[in-house]
Amino acid sequence: MRKDAARNRDRLIAVARDCFRAGAADVSLEDIAIKAEVGRSTLFRNFADRLDLIRAVQAVEQQAIAEERARLGDRPDALFGLMRTVAKLTFIYRAMDDALLASPAGKAMMLQASRETAELFTDPIARAKAAGLLHADVMPEDILIACNMIGSAQGSDFETSDAVFERGFALILHGIGGPCLAMGERNEPIPQTD
Repeated sequence: MRKDAARNRDRLIAVARDCFRAGAADVSLEDIAIKAEVGRSTLFRNFADRLDLIRAVQAVEQQAIAEERARLGDRPDALFGLMRTVAKLTFIYRAMDDALLASPAGKAMMLQASRETAELFTDPIARAKAAGLLHADVMPEDILIACNMIGSAQGSDFETSDAVFERGFALILHGIGGPCLAMGERNEPIPQTD
């Protein structure tokens, strides 16, 4: 791929990601092209349809989760920082997820992303269990459910949404046996990823 073509593709993905993260799940492909300062033909040369563009954005987000996992390293409590990242993404993309679930292709894409994310949790879960920070029966699928619960609990009231997120996060950590600074059980900080 030529440098300018790669640059256009990257710009389209970045603009779409920014729009989706800002809550504009229904932003039109034409608006994305305009914001990326490329023509409609460039957009469709790179992405066959909306789902194709969402798939590319999802790949960028999966890479960000993998990078966060690497950044957290082999710490026994790395799982909880990774959970925070995934739960926040769950909240950000909640409206889009509803739209994706309406189509078989979108649902298949979401299931694949869930499998990839579950794999990223495997080693951090093992380390947290070995350190006694997590109940022995917790599985990667349980962590994904927990992240979805936390992300879904965060409401659209932006004045209280961070507080709701933190309280939901603390409650879930308490339930799975993790460190719960907000609930006063431990003095170690939960890894922050913001």
